[in-house]
Amino acid sequence: MKRSIYLLCGLCFSVLLFTASSQAAVVIGTDSGWAFSTDGLINMFAAYETGDAKPDFGSGIRRGGTIVDNQEGYRERIGLVPGVLAFNIKAPTMGGLDMAARVGFYPTYDAKDVGKSKNSFGNQIDLREIFFTVDGNFGQMLIGKTLSQFQGQNLLTDMTIWGYGAQGALDGGGTPLGRIGYGYVYPQFNAQVRYTSPDLYGFKISVGLYDPSGIAGPAAKAEETKLPRFEGELSYAGTFEGGSFKTWLSGVWQEADFTSDSSFDGTVEASGIAGGIQVLYKGFDLVLSGFDNTAIGSVLMLDTDALDAAGKERDSQGFIAQLMYGFDNRFGTSKFGVSYGGNYMDETSRDKADRLLGTEVQIEEQTLWVFGIYHDINPNLKVMTEIMLTENSWFDGEDQNTELFSIGTFFVW
Repeated sequence: MKRSIYLLCGLCFSVLLFTASSQAAVVIGTDSGWAFSTDGLINMFAAYETGDAKPDFGSGIRRGGTIVDNQEGYRERIGLVPGVLAFNIKAPTMGGLDMAARVGFYPTYDAKDVGKSKNSFGNQIDLREIFFTVDGNFGQMLIGKTLSQFQGQNLLTDMTIWGYGAQGALDGGGTPLGRIGYGYVYPQFNAQVRYTSPDLYGFKISVGLYDPSGIAGPAAKAEETKLPRFEGELSYAGTFEGGSFKTWLSGVWQEADFTSDSSFDGTVEASGIAGGIQVLYKGFDLVLSGFDNTAIGSVLMLDTDALDAAGKERDSQGFIAQLMYGFDNRFGTSKFGVSYGGNYMDETSRDKADRLLGTEVQIEEQTLWVFGIYHDINPNLKVMTEIMLTENSWFDGEDQNTELFSIGTFFVW
């Protein structure tokens, strides 16, 4: 199950940041007003990690955590952001409407099995973005697949977005985890219909209807979905002397029923709230973000440990505190950063009973320190290095730690 989690992280993860901020390397326009452009990136990281053995739980099962036993070794892998090759099409303005579309491919090249044949059979090209937008004086409508709103800004303001972060399984394919499970729950890329209002004195509101997901735990999964998932975000951006700031508040709600052939019955309900603030001032970049969830899970949203063994909702919380400082120099632009954060799970009455019986014990905390240096040689070439200190703790008081060093580079266009 853990390998499936790490592979899903790798195959699903990307960054909407590049939709907004990448500089198109090739732009083709026509006299009629149509325009075509492309953007993307390629990256690679070298990483070395040492880690403890996962603590034994007698004859029972130790659930959760993102580290395998006695993890130690060297890898060359893609970073938290996989490769990107995206195509953008813009139509001429007609009737006051601006129409555009984006199709983004996100390939990875990591071999999954360390010590085995490094074939390419498991490599993937993930169609992570495929959507179109219609803009007018009413705001914007977005239709298609892209990053979800709930905890999306928590992810996009994380400094490991340009780095490596927590590794997950050393022998995993796809990407490392970054801070997935260590400060936010991965929002995932989902089919959606989203409305965003015009800017009103710095305020914006965005609401969307999403393709619903099954709400799952190790033993139970509510798969019957009769309503869409609802997500929304309220944001505010402003400036002050010498700097700027933005703040956001997002939310989610969804319900799902157990199917008639399930050993469970009834309806489960997932909900959550997340928010944060980012302040930029004279080279300093401060980010504080957090979330509080019910039936969302500890790593991947809704998909793995949102429910306990009785099919009841679990609660979870998390936060990130991050400070960076950047400055221009004769070698380019450098940023130094440090961040700390984690995800914290509550123990349900069924979880406690299983732990006392010795059948299984659940993960309680996943925390991560990151120390990073990120340097832009020029707008298209980046190098960076990170040191990561990871700790996973369970409700029986046992824990597991890893130390990881990574160095990587990006070519961005």
